[in-house]
Amino acid sequence: MTSLTKHLSRFGVVVAAVVCAFLLAAQSAPALEISFRSFSGSAAIGPPADEYAAKLLSITTSVLGKAGHVKFTKYAPTPGIPKEFKDVMAAVNAGGPLAGGKGFDAVYISGSDLNPAWGFMYNSGVPFGPNFDEFMGFLYGKSIDDGKETGLDQLQHILDKSNKNVVAVPIVGSSQQGSGYFMQPVGNAGSTPGIGLAGLCQQNWTFRYLPPAQHVLDRACDNLVAGGVIPKKNIKFITALAGGGSLVKAVVDGQLQAFEFATPLDDVSQLFGLPEGNPGTVGNRYLHFPGWHQQFLITYMIINKKVWNSLSAAQQALVMSVGRDHVLSSYGENLRQQGAKLKQILAANDNDKNPDNDLMQVQWPQSDLALLRDATIQFLNARVSDATLSEQDRKDYGRILESLRTYVSANNGYWKVREVPGALRFQGWYSPDGKKSWDQNVK
Repeated sequence: MTSLTKHLSRFGVVVAAVVCAFLLAAQSAPALEISFRSFSGSAAIGPPADEYAAKLLSITTSVLGKAGHVKFTKYAPTPGIPKEFKDVMAAVNAGGPLAGGKGFDAVYISGSDLNPAWGFMYNSGVPFGPNFDEFMGFLYGKSIDDGKETGLDQLQHILDKSNKNVVAVPIVGSSQQGSGYFMQPVGNAGSTPGIGLAGLCQQNWTFRYLPPAQHVLDRACDNLVAGGVIPKKNIKFITALAGGGSLVKAVVDGQLQAFEFATPLDDVSQLFGLPEGNPGTVGNRYLHFPGWHQQFLITYMIINKKVWNSLSAAQQALVMSVGRDHVLSSYGENLRQQGAKLKQILAANDNDKNPDNDLMQVQWPQSDLALLRDATIQFLNARVSDATLSEQDRKDYGRILESLRTYVSANNGYWKVREVPGALRFQGWYSPDGKKSWDQNVK
């Protein structure tokens, strides 16, 4: 036997031993069924969580066998938060039946549930901040602390230092939202002139705009007053309305005059076909873009740490890796549906022959977006010293903001030059003169 053959033989023995050890470790934890509470039944958010659960069960069964699979099962009906817990995170912190507690073993949550002070930066992003693919680089790439940790590592460290007995697993991605249904357009809408941000701020309207968008829009109006552009601000805000059909009903009841909700996918499923009508029939016919306030949505499965630690290393790795895969695949499926759903919204009231309730798409003027961007910067800076937040929340918020700023600063030079202007991007299968484009000739 040659020296090389001997080395290869020894190497083969080592590899075999490692594989065997891995398989033994994988099987050391039994199959586990984890019940989870879902906060949302939205078309863009809720069903993908069920799809993740099904995908995880299939893959863990395939890799580890039935004796080692991991199954997430949604509570049906969805239970309320037990009265002894102040919020859903506290309930997961205590754990449910598997962890020997009276709360939940796992919860599929929103950003505000993650943490009201800074959760939006991990859930829906910063207004005017990174888009989905840019944020993926932050979440999964080693961009923090000189390449030592990812954004997800940072999130888990913050949760650990805050004595949160939980593990955060991203599992679903969703695309950019619309930025609101208004009774008058901010930008021009056909022959209807836009009122602009200045006009919007002076409307005696009540808005349903959730934080941080609420704070940004409110501050932008204050800036116009301070600069002498408008005499006073008249708009008000309400956040207590959950969304969906309750928004349309609130308009009918006179509680609301403007609101943002979600992507066209969710808008179609929850704002149309209601007894009260739809945004167009109740007077909110102007649908605004872009969704400057929310560039994306990433939602998380939060798992009690005792339950998490009962999983083998192989099971934990699969829970995380399948989650990462599903963030991307669910985002792709979500994005695929938005164009058709937007067309459906814009055509919703065409058949009644009443042009006064037709839905119209409106673009925010660039000059107004710049004012909202400046207000966003003011809001982000001021929040570091916001006395309404706890000292720990301010510290954690500042850490996340600084790491995100560092990441953006390092990459913005490329981001600014990479995009082809929207008007020049490929629009379809045919050229302007009606001839088939080169795409159809590619074999």
